[in-house]
Amino acid sequence: MDKEDVRILLPYDVQPLFDDIVDQRVLGASNHIAMIGEMIESITLDGKKNNSEIKNIIERIQVVTNYFVKTRGEASQAISNAILLMTNHLEQLVDSTLDEAVDEIINRKNSYLDYNNSATEKVIDYASIVVENMKTIMVYDYSSTVDKLLKKIGGSEHQYIIYIPESRIIDGGVPYVKTCKEAGHAIRFFPDAAIMYYSKECDVALMGAETFFPDGTGFNTTGSDLVGLACDYYKIPLYFLTPLIKLDIRPIYGYKKELVINDLETKLIEEWQDKSLAENINFKAPELLGVEPKHIRGFITEKGVIPAEQMFNVSLEYYKELGGAI
Repeated sequence: MDKEDVRILLPYDVQPLFDDIVDQRVLGASNHIAMIGEMIESITLDGKKNNSEIKNIIERIQVVTNYFVKTRGEASQAISNAILLMTNHLEQLVDSTLDEAVDEIINRKNSYLDYNNSATEKVIDYASIVVENMKTIMVYDYSSTVDKLLKKIGGSEHQYIIYIPESRIIDGGVPYVKTCKEAGHAIRFFPDAAIMYYSKECDVALMGAETFFPDGTGFNTTGSDLVGLACDYYKIPLYFLTPLIKLDIRPIYGYKKELVINDLETKLIEEWQDKSLAENINFKAPELLGVEPKHIRGFITEKGVIPAEQMFNVSLEYYKELGGAI
């Protein structure tokens, strides 16, 4: 469905959340999952207030969530996984009373978010141990999980220097600046074209994962592959901070990920005085790229720090724990 047809299904109070995701004003898969959860609850409570049929409430939720599966979920498997776990088998509630159905829908959403928040806190705890004796940290590109780590390690006995390459794809470096200032970190802010130059000054590089494969490939904003190459060249450890919910299990069944390609014309020509120069130019670029396992020291997850080459067994065990639900 067209985004406006989806947006109008949402109560007025959560329409700005929809816009923030679609227009990339808020970044980070974990942030988006929480915002989609708010939309699910708002639709549900709106249906209760208006004494709507349960079937109608469920259909509204499914249309909105399926829109995000087909858009954000194409790039980030975490979005699809989370939506599935929050909304799986809602159609079974059609024979319940309205109060029972509303309570169950909201409880399912809350149960997932509580589970994910707990997992994320464990990731941050493990990551803070990894970096406690380091001084210079490169972070690329924006991740709400990495952002929470930067807040946690603020006020440490020694001041961290945070190196932030700014990505022109989504301007994902600038959201870190406020966090780093409030946390008391020193900041080095530079264009992503200087990644190779500055990476050699860093003790460690950290990324969030939009998605990861069982073979230990991590996906993040375009430019992440350059960070991986630079870290490998200078022998700097690169860690992905991610709850295991971001697993994409499909490659073990032969699935090949199709890259999401964005048209960046509006963004890239914003400062051009003569906009006519853009005519007949291709401005398309991938949204995410994979970093090969050989460039990644490890994945920091709720189960600990896992070397990239050991992610396969961890992924399969996690998939079994979820009962094959993702």
